[in-house]
Amino acid sequence: MPLYRTGILAFALMGLIAGCAAGRTAIGKGEMLERQGRLDEAVLKYAEAAAANPNQGEYRLRFLKASVDAARAHAKKGDEFLEQKNFDEAIREYQSAVALDPSFDKAKQQSDLLIKLRNAQVIFLEGVSLEKDNKPREALRAYQKAISIDSGHNGAKEGIERLLKTRKTKLDGYELNLKSTKPITLKFKDAKIKEVFNIITQLSGINFVFDEGVKDNNVTIYLENATFQQALDIITGINKLGKKALNEGTVIVFPKSPDKIKQYEELFVQTFYLNKLDAKKAVNLIRTMLQVKKIYVNEEMNALVIRDTPDVLDVARKILEANDVPDAEVLLEVEVIEIAKKNADNFGLVLSRYAVSAAASASGSGALLSDVLAQPTATTTTTTSTTGTAASASTGVSNLLNLFRWRGYDGFITVPNATFNFGKTIGNGETLSNPKIRVKNREKSKFNVGTRVPITTTSTNGTVGGINVNVQYVDVGVKLSAEPTIQLNNEVNIKLSLEVSSILSKDKVGDGNTTVVTIGTRNLDTVLSLKDGETSIIGGLMQDIKSKSNQKISLLGDIPVLGSLFSSHDTSNDKTELILAITPRIVRGITVPEADVAAFWSGMEDDPSIAKPYGSFTQEPEFAATPQPTAAPSPKPVPPQTQPAAPAPFQPVLEPQQKVPAQPGTIPVTAVPAAPMPAAQTPVPPLAPPPVRQPAERISLNIGAPASVKAGEQFMAEIKISDAKSLLNAPFVLVYDPAFLEFQAAAEGDFLNKDGKPTTFKSTVDKNTGQVTITSARQPGDGGIGGAGTLLTASFKAKSKGPASLGFMSVKFTDAGGKIIETIPYNTVIEIK
Repeated sequence: MPLYRTGILAFALMGLIAGCAAGRTAIGKGEMLERQGRLDEAVLKYAEAAAANPNQGEYRLRFLKASVDAARAHAKKGDEFLEQKNFDEAIREYQSAVALDPSFDKAKQQSDLLIKLRNAQVIFLEGVSLEKDNKPREALRAYQKAISIDSGHNGAKEGIERLLKTRKTKLDGYELNLKSTKPITLKFKDAKIKEVFNIITQLSGINFVFDEGVKDNNVTIYLENATFQQALDIITGINKLGKKALNEGTVIVFPKSPDKIKQYEELFVQTFYLNKLDAKKAVNLIRTMLQVKKIYVNEEMNALVIRDTPDVLDVARKILEANDVPDAEVLLEVEVIEIAKKNADNFGLVLSRYAVSAAASASGSGALLSDVLAQPTATTTTTTSTTGTAASASTGVSNLLNLFRWRGYDGFITVPNATFNFGKTIGNGETLSNPKIRVKNREKSKFNVGTRVPITTTSTNGTVGGINVNVQYVDVGVKLSAEPTIQLNNEVNIKLSLEVSSILSKDKVGDGNTTVVTIGTRNLDTVLSLKDGETSIIGGLMQDIKSKSNQKISLLGDIPVLGSLFSSHDTSNDKTELILAITPRIVRGITVPEADVAAFWSGMEDDPSIAKPYGSFTQEPEFAATPQPTAAPSPKPVPPQTQPAAPAPFQPVLEPQQKVPAQPGTIPVTAVPAAPMPAAQTPVPPLAPPPVRQPAERISLNIGAPASVKAGEQFMAEIKISDAKSLLNAPFVLVYDPAFLEFQAAAEGDFLNKDGKPTTFKSTVDKNTGQVTITSARQPGDGGIGGAGTLLTASFKAKSKGPASLGFMSVKFTDAGGKIIETIPYNTVIEIK
């Protein structure tokens, strides 16, 4: 045995010495690497020493100091790469600094800023590509998005200015044939409004036809360097006039009165199919925000049918798109633990019955007497001698003592049986319940595990004479109720209610047909606020029951010291504790719409529109359907360039037939039409049947993916579609970078089949080129579908550190009529750490 202990001690000492030696060796190598400037390797050695010797505070301090020094060195290299405009290497260095020292906020801020700038550059390059493909509208949107990310991006600014020169004026779906796009300057004082329109006709080549209700009032206007659209908007706006294009060269002007609006406005019917938002709630939302003319709720299809002007439908579409978002969901992981401990002591003398019986009997009748004394209720019995045999056998009394015999009578006494206990009982119990509940935001979930205990009661029917038996079931076990509220910052407020019950005892009362059950309960009601993945433990719900009882023989049990030999002591200590642990894990957070969907212009009170009032002064210009191809400049590292001077504004110089003398205190008219003719006599070209102007259909494709992931992790990318009206076929190619990403799988979204109609879906991947060809379509006879939703969900695995791009190619969406739908795809970049 001594040799065995000595061997164990020797092995322990050898292990301790080896650990100390390994730590000193690692520290020595770390110091050498640090002197050589190889700080990253030195950090690893110090970490190795600290892990081998966790009780050595010096080793840990060395590790922390080396980590800080290495982080500063990486940040310095990042600054150098930033000066060289090498953003990728700068991001890698800043991220390495943050990995070594998580408290290095400056490096983290620089890394986030550069990632944002790089994303802006990627979007700018997309705009350049779109501009080369003669898609000016999409290119302008890309440039504007790049500006929103990086307000100082000079290349995007130049692209916007370049595209503005190719703008085309559109009105009611017509591209107006302006004979000149030069800026217009108008200066009139108290001129007739029809004369002003005549001047605009001479400058632009657009003819105006006036409704009979238009009054030829005087107008004063001073407008410099304005476009045709701006001049038209300001004149009609301040004079309460409406306008409507009849063809590319003719516009009718009418008073903006309710009767005339009904006469000239065109109504359009559109059905909005809702995905998550209830149609009954949606109709209240639309009626609260807009004064729609006709609206109907289709409860079976969860859809709204609206008949109104295209402008009102555009506003309604934006409102529904911002509110028809999926509900947030959270997974609640709950652990309910009940720990029970029992400690009982039984010590002392235990007697069978604390009673003494005495009797006298004739000699020879002891058996009969023992039967009498065995009765629990018998105390003293006197009998006479009898002859005969007993009717039944008796077990007798084993502890019957014959005290005396006198004149043929015997005296007997019974004494209790004596047992001496030396017992101790120790028990431990644990009850565990671990439910996982997935619940929607602001919905109540319940969890119940246990048994339903029957409790019977009997009652007598006095009139009939029968007995009624009633059975009532009571739930016993664990009851949990939780109502989560998910916040925008991924915090979860949980309204929690817990009840744990158990059966303490069951007793029969009355005639034995009625059961009385004693149930012990413990309740908890609280409200928690936890972050995603944070665990909260609630304890202290304890129940401690202590009991102590003594039984002893009178007089004998009261004798000091010796009295314990004639006593029995029972001590019990039962203790139970309830512990609750809850962890929320957000499955789907609150969906916040894009900024242009959540906030947009909605026109004026009596004229809803998604365009800003007098938006021609700031709105995005319309472009020609087939603009002349212009060579877009190759993307550069956004160097500053000198902007060309704006063309001189064109001002009409007309010789009036007679000069109007200027009145005192007034400004003379500088432009008055020569021999103005009534506008109604202006020759009007033949009118083509005006097409019904439908809301413009431009489908947006976005990629919903995390901004950054760790190498080796899997993540999901959702291809989301919005602004669709009648989409039937949705083929496209999803492009990814195979050097950084590995494609796992693709699954069809719920957009095309959200009305329950069958669809076809197929995905083919080429992992060498990083292209996933998607074919998704509805059946031709089922028609197209509109709204917004998820078109595809793709799973990827991050392979190596660096920027990983996701984008689109060959997007050729078609509607139910077979026409190509204009699509605006937005690519994204994911940072792999």
